[in-house]
Amino acid sequence: METKILNLFKIKVLSEVCKNNSYKITAANLHITASAVSKIIKSLEGEWGIQLVNSTGNNIKLTDKARQLENGMADLLKVNDLLLKDILQLSGKHSEASIRFGSGGSHTKIVTGRLLPLVIQAFPDINFEVKANNSGEAVNAIVAGELDCGIVSGELPDSLDRHFIFDDQISLYAHRDNPLVKSSVSLNEISYPICLREKGSSTRTAVEKFLDQQHISLPVVKQTSNNDELTHHLCKTQHAMLFLPDFYYHNSHWKNEYVKIDCMELPIPIPVYFVTGKGFVFKRLKKFIQQIPFQQEILAT
Repeated sequence: METKILNLFKIKVLSEVCKNNSYKITAANLHITASAVSKIIKSLEGEWGIQLVNSTGNNIKLTDKARQLENGMADLLKVNDLLLKDILQLSGKHSEASIRFGSGGSHTKIVTGRLLPLVIQAFPDINFEVKANNSGEAVNAIVAGELDCGIVSGELPDSLDRHFIFDDQISLYAHRDNPLVKSSVSLNEISYPICLREKGSSTRTAVEKFLDQQHISLPVVKQTSNNDELTHHLCKTQHAMLFLPDFYYHNSHWKNEYVKIDCMELPIPIPVYFVTGKGFVFKRLKKFIQQIPFQQEILAT
């Protein structure tokens, strides 16, 4: 291989793939598409003459040679950051501003993924560090000052400044082979298991509050958290059902095999917000997000 200058962005992409073992997660972390990640990995394989990734369907596996490069790439990226810091200090310039941006799961994660490319393009001088948890964890982190702002859903403490984005709705979904498909049912009459997502998520919190207010007790509950494979297995084998925000459903894999159940007590409203913590100083960013036509730019499916 000829001596050539290494492309640090490509190195960062491969380093993220090694860390996450996933093109999809890497793409989300770097705000690019999974297809772009795949092309970059293939270009590195061509440049270096090394097989880095083995792909089987939707799954990938790093080769031993890629793993041998992992520590070296991490060291190179650290040295690059230190060198850049020294250059900025010697030139009298300040390092770029950094914003810690939080995101909930499901529907808010999709909104965040569509919003950030617009924000990054409008504010190239700001470095965005994105952390996706669930809305409950994101809200707590913003209140504690561990995050600066974020896209979350559900109920919020009064201490957070908020900008309303849209009202989503939580509905009950089942596999298309479920006997209750095309039937009108009541939650009180359902004997099949109901799968609940992780504790602390805005979806589960809203569902549990609604059930308590309506004095509804689900007969069989399965704690499947974020394990989609387990949830799908239960829905296929035991006719289980699950609560999902409608916007998330229409923008996820669930829409391929699952349908909405006509349930007389539902839907459950759940608002989505852009929120900022105390002392949020990036007023231009806040104003920019507040002026985005979300229905046309972000929510159109």
